Amino acid sequence: IYTLSLHDALPIYELCGRHPPLPAVKLAACAPSCPLDACLAAACGAAGAVDWPARLAGLQAELLRRTLARARRSRFYRRQLAAYDLNLATPAGLSALPFTRPEALQRPEDFLAVSLNEVERMVTLRSSGTTGPPKRLAFSAGDLAQTRNFFAVGMGMLVRAGERLAVLLPGAERPDGVADLLRQGLSAAGVFVLSPPPEFLRERDDLRLARWLLAQRPHAMVAAPTQLARLLAFFPQAAPPGLAGILTSTEPLGAELRQRLESVWACLVLDHYGLTETCYGCALECPAHDGYHLRWLDVVVEIVDMDGDTVLPPGEVGEVVLTTLREAMPLIRYRTGDVASLLPGPCACGSPLKRLGPVLGRIARGPDGRAHIVQPEKGAARQVHRENL
Repeated sequence: IYTLSLHDALPIYELCGRHPPLPAVKLAACAPSCPLDACLAAACGAAGAVDWPARLAGLQAELLRRTLARARRSRFYRRQLAAYDLNLATPAGLSALPFTRPEALQRPEDFLAVSLNEVERMVTLRSSGTTGPPKRLAFSAGDLAQTRNFFAVGMGMLVRAGERLAVLLPGAERPDGVADLLRQGLSAAGVFVLSPPPEFLRERDDLRLARWLLAQRPHAMVAAPTQLARLLAFFPQAAPPGLAGILTSTEPLGAELRQRLESVWACLVLDHYGLTETCYGCALECPAHDGYHLRWLDVVVEIVDMDGDTVLPPGEVGEVVLTTLREAMPLIRYRTGDVASLLPGPCACGSPLKRLGPVLGRIARGPDGRAHIVQPEKGAARQVHRENL
């Protein structure tokens, strides 16, 4: 068994796009059984099942301090954080810092913590119901590498080397979009990643998409819940031939649809929670279906009172607030508008880490300004422009 100190782990973590490849560290027999935990344990030295969560907390705290120092290079956080001693900030003590709100992202140049030459991808995002100018987000090559590795590790629960993965999300032709990052991460692991022609993803072309699935016979699929609901009409009694696993993303997965996919198609269904603000990936279910395992070395998660600024303990429902440990455009205490809780206690899979609970909806405010939870329209979130810098 190889063990690394925190200072040894940091340079390896950075050289490997934050997450080192799993074969680089030999884990003990008692190491985490969840592949996402195993990746985290490898990144922080994995001294053993008892010790690795403490090492993980230490590494996350160090990465947070580095991120806060980097964020201060940007115009926005130079002003916003000027009065704060960032050396005292910890993942559990971020409540002293101010929030970042979505409307501030309309001027991405104010958030850049790197030079424009280091920006690999700029995304402009407008969601249904959003008024005013759209949000713009910048990613570095390192940010994209973090997500690419997260996708590769997470999808390992559904597909293996030599098998075929069908990615039905739109935008497969766009470099460094979600579909392309899946392709990059999994192709390197020996998975054949396939995407249908873009025109097959239009609602009126569902028949051609169903025929494409029959011809390709993928072992696993990545799709939006609305796509899967329509495909059930073409495969009402059994899954497309060869299909054994599904990752749902981009929209909320309803309990009724999940039950139909699991019973009628006899597939393992895992749900993913991600935001463009987190460079697409954020948290993923494991087969135990006991919450969403978080990217603890890429994001710090708080749950905050929807009508105030109090940080809530595990088990209580509130607004999901994220601090992204990114290079190009880190976001500090970003109020997402999503409603969930952090789940206390270990996962049924054995992971000792807190997980994100089910996302219950979005925050809307009534005439009195009080928050209430609404369900977003399926298919509402959409990316309207993407520009390569």
